[in-house]
Amino acid sequence: MTEEVAHVSDFKAQLSKLRHDLRTPVGHIIGYAEMIEEDLPPDLLKTFSGDLQAIQNAGQKMLALIEDFLGASTVSPEEVNVGDAQFQFRMQLNHIKGYSEMIFEEATDLDEAEFISDLENIAEAGRAALSLVDAIPQRLLEKNTNKKTAPKKQGKRSPRQDISIVNSQIGQGGELLLVDDDPSNRELLRRRVKRMGYSARAVSSGEEALALLETDRFDLVLLDYMMPGLTGLETLQRMKASSRLRTIPVIMLSASDDIEMMVDCILQGAEDYIFKPFNPILLQARISACLEKVRLRQNISKQFRIFISSPGDVIPERRVAKTVIGRLNEEFFGRAYLIPILWEEEPMLASETFQAQIHPPHETEIYVGILWSRIGSPLPDTILRPNGTRYESGTAFEFEDALSGFKQQGSPEMLLYRKQGAPTLSLEDRDVVLDRLDQIDKLTRYLDRWLIGDDGSYIGAFHMFETEEQLDTMLEMHLRKLVEARLAQDPSAETDAA
Repeated sequence: MTEEVAHVSDFKAQLSKLRHDLRTPVGHIIGYAEMIEEDLPPDLLKTFSGDLQAIQNAGQKMLALIEDFLGASTVSPEEVNVGDAQFQFRMQLNHIKGYSEMIFEEATDLDEAEFISDLENIAEAGRAALSLVDAIPQRLLEKNTNKKTAPKKQGKRSPRQDISIVNSQIGQGGELLLVDDDPSNRELLRRRVKRMGYSARAVSSGEEALALLETDRFDLVLLDYMMPGLTGLETLQRMKASSRLRTIPVIMLSASDDIEMMVDCILQGAEDYIFKPFNPILLQARISACLEKVRLRQNISKQFRIFISSPGDVIPERRVAKTVIGRLNEEFFGRAYLIPILWEEEPMLASETFQAQIHPPHETEIYVGILWSRIGSPLPDTILRPNGTRYESGTAFEFEDALSGFKQQGSPEMLLYRKQGAPTLSLEDRDVVLDRLDQIDKLTRYLDRWLIGDDGSYIGAFHMFETEEQLDTMLEMHLRKLVEARLAQDPSAETDAA
């Protein structure tokens, strides 16, 4: 590469970085103005709509000016009319500042403080943009760097009515992870996706994202490309190198207009790429399409229904089971899809008996029983064994129903876990203590009846654990082996997970 070519390449990289940094606060200005307008009731909309539209128009003009003065076709600093560019940018920023101040004053007079924090965010973004405009001469001559230069400040949050701006039945709902080092970007994106019907958690770095992905489950990651420390591309590469995280879809976000960067992200495994400032309709469409693609692949995977049976004294352990199943779904993506069945997630109707509304354990592929110090609540007289006797509890019914299915059809596979240690009870209420001791005795006798033969030898087994972490490790290992064995028995169920 000649020295001249290298110089042009360095300058174009600097110019791309400057465009990226300028678009960031401009995107904040447009985004906050849009959200204020969307949140206003009709009477206030008449009052403020014109000024808010003026702010948005000024922001759009700044985006056009970025292309006019600092576009990708520019190859040297001499081609940039710095004086004219700064004049044009400052004129739009003055419009934004003036209209924001008028709205602020009128909102204060009307005692409408609800959206004042967003006006402060617009003002802060305007100051950040002005700093960048003032620094254009230096930025055009300095060496390229990955550090962001725009000042950043966390805007105050204000409550908003959760209204979806787009109604879509495709890809609706899901848990999203938002990764962006800019606080305003995170807040804007979080509020946007919340309005679209998604749950979202936000972190400020690739390192934080990877740490959170190790413990929590997400349906989709929205990942900023340009971040200090671990970049968005490096974070994407680490996710795709992980056997568990590689199946989580990733949409890259960037204010850069570098097409090669976008192509590189797609080649590295990103599902899609969106330029900032983003169009809310386009963002919704991309997220929906991405999640719908995931759900279609889940539907063509071999499905395993997992009945989770547990009395009310092991509530944290039920959460462990759901978390484990979520991790395994990421690992088996495209090959198998595990569906947890828990009574608390069923729409229980008051007009029918409790147990009759739950999906029958014998119609599932895997039964997981988690027990500790209670055998469970009694069932009504309408639910009896085939021989006419009563079940000891709902837990007993679920266990025996699953066992009957296993004996007759070889399904469900059965995993039984029992927590060690005594429950914490107040000694002040003697009846509560005696009732729990009675429950422990009933549970022990019940397990002995079904798991120990007439000669005293074990004819069935359960796994002991003391902590949630131990259950987590065992259950993941056992479920993985069962699913892999089932898949090996049915090779036609295997699909290409790539």
